[in-house]
Amino acid sequence: MQIILVTIWYEPTDVNKATKVFEAKSQWQNVLHFISPNRNELSVIGKYLGIPVPDNKLFMDLEEVKAIAEQIAEFIPVVISTLGSHGVLVARKALGNDPFYDKEGRLVAHTMITSRLYPPSSFISDDPNETFNVSGCGDCLTAGIIYGIHKNLDETSCLSLALKAAALSLTSLDAVPTSLSLLCNDIKCRLSKWTNKF
Repeated sequence: MQIILVTIWYEPTDVNKATKVFEAKSQWQNVLHFISPNRNELSVIGKYLGIPVPDNKLFMDLEEVKAIAEQIAEFIPVVISTLGSHGVLVARKALGNDPFYDKEGRLVAHTMITSRLYPPSSFISDDPNETFNVSGCGDCLTAGIIYGIHKNLDETSCLSLALKAAALSLTSLDAVPTSLSLLCNDIKCRLSKWTNKF
């Protein structure tokens, strides 16, 4: 019998269920490549994995989030922490200019865990009246990263695309706006110009 390992991206979506994937004993360790918790889910996962987490604190600052995310990256190769209006923190054993996977499909991993904070897209308005819908924002963020990975973009480019997709979702009445296709077309155009240079 041949066993095929499939790469998994785990998006907790609920503090009460954030650690469920780890109850599969060690089976998750070979397949779980990405996890994208928010601050609260990150804290719960950190505690479950035995990482020191501030107790009785309603709001962790960015340094605390960074410390926990980097420690979780010892267990899960890529930790993408969603931080609302602060953006997204990525912790992994690679740099921002590295892709997530190499040309052979192996996860890019160096020896030291580093993290980067990606602020929200510049075209997100501070005016709460221009935010129509938060449903779908995380899904659009994840879809943007996965699309970038599929196109062999580096981390920074993947996150740039993903944050634009999330911003489009916030300003749309639909959870997944039809305007996302414009981002895909923009990426295809830039990729074709880039590949034509070589």
